[in-house]
Amino acid sequence: MKSNRSQVNKAIEAVGKGEKVILLLYGPDVAQSRAIADQIDKIAPSIERIELTGAMLRNDPATLADEAASISLFSASCYVRAEVAGDEATAALKLLLPIQNINNSVIIITGNLKRDSKLLKTALPAPNILAYASYPPEGENAIRLVMDLGRQKGLAIPPDIAQRLVRYAENNCALFDLEIEKYALYLDASPDNIVTLDHNSVDLLSADNHEGNLSQCVEGFFSRSLFHTKQSLLELSDSGIEAIAILRILIRRALLLSELSAQITQGSTIEKVIEGAGKKVFWKEKRAIAQHLRQWRGQELGRLIDYLLKIERNIKQGKTIGFDYVAQELYLIISLYQ
Repeated sequence: MKSNRSQVNKAIEAVGKGEKVILLLYGPDVAQSRAIADQIDKIAPSIERIELTGAMLRNDPATLADEAASISLFSASCYVRAEVAGDEATAALKLLLPIQNINNSVIIITGNLKRDSKLLKTALPAPNILAYASYPPEGENAIRLVMDLGRQKGLAIPPDIAQRLVRYAENNCALFDLEIEKYALYLDASPDNIVTLDHNSVDLLSADNHEGNLSQCVEGFFSRSLFHTKQSLLELSDSGIEAIAILRILIRRALLLSELSAQITQGSTIEKVIEGAGKKVFWKEKRAIAQHLRQWRGQELGRLIDYLLKIERNIKQGKTIGFDYVAQELYLIISLYQ
């Protein structure tokens, strides 16, 4: 059933306390949906998280219900988090909803859904699922959000700098999160080491300074060009940008392509899908994204997202560090898909 932010916040708190909830977070502001789900780990750091992807649910819809019914051997409580594109989780949700008592809460995160979306039509009439649409914040709300996101990562962001980041990101929460993560890494900020973000740091690391090389990297990678990817990564390495920031840009582009590809599979054309994406697709990138949609199919994108997320997890868990590791993994991916 449709829910408001207050209901969703209470549901997230309930998950942290071990209560069982099924939640669908959708809408154009995927970063906000992710931030809502991330609160579970902050409320209950010991809770185990089972991560599923759209590709996994598309290949085996029963996986979602199986994981929701499973019993953890390593933690007193756990929850299932699935990030999908479009209607990928529809069949899986239809198998989950009839289950009377689940052992683990389920959070499904996806992008914007049309009114006639099969996933939305499945979720809204069901009394045992909360569906919430995330929209980009505006004005003072956007400034407060940037300051709050910074606080979570150990950055004290003054209002004038928060406003500057809002202007740059055009109220895109995905960019808020990416930029703040970049500054936190550069300044070695953390909740235990609060650092104030100043204009000098923003000037030094502003995405504007790397925009050309970042665009070339994304273009080279999704065009499967080893030469252009290597060239742009070498220049980005010299500029001091963190590898995980580049990786997350590639993940977001892969998620966008996967979402658009799913619409094409349902019968739409590349041109209509891109035009219908609105602000998700920057006008300068329309031609490149159209080309990438011709080069990458849905299943390939699903496997690619899984691989990129695995690289990100390895970095977060401290298993591997350094720019060279990410670069070599990206080169390997290109060689596999050429």
